[in-house]
Amino acid sequence: MTNAQTVFETAMALMDELSQNGGQADTSDNKEYKDRSLAILNALSGELYPYSDSFRPEQHCGRPVVPVILDFASAIGLDDYICRSVLPYGLAAQLLLSEDPEASSFCQLRYERLKAGLETGLPAQAQPIQDVYGGIEYGEFSCW
Repeated sequence: MTNAQTVFETAMALMDELSQNGGQADTSDNKEYKDRSLAILNALSGELYPYSDSFRPEQHCGRPVVPVILDFASAIGLDDYICRSVLPYGLAAQLLLSEDPEASSFCQLRYERLKAGLETGLPAQAQPIQDVYGGIEYGEFSCW
């Protein structure tokens, strides 16, 4: 499973905040971002949990609650697609909100579009259809 550090690093790349030499996300310039990231990731994770393939409705009585992200090494309780594709845009949007509203707006729009794609459900596999009626596949009842 993807951890919070991976999502943070991806968000820093989207925000163009990686160090000039080495492309590191953990720099003194990004400390403020990192300090805010866990709280934002916990909020976004709760919002995205019902769309994750790790969510099982039958396991919940009442409102579903995603496990809390306690540190950057912790695995996020969402599937890897959401963690690597959707969460970084949501995190970047929230981190840029007061500094660069235009970039924040772009990231938020991208986050919302990716989230809307999740609402269509998980990819399904084709299954054979069983003909329970029989006898009509050759047009035997085409005239009444």
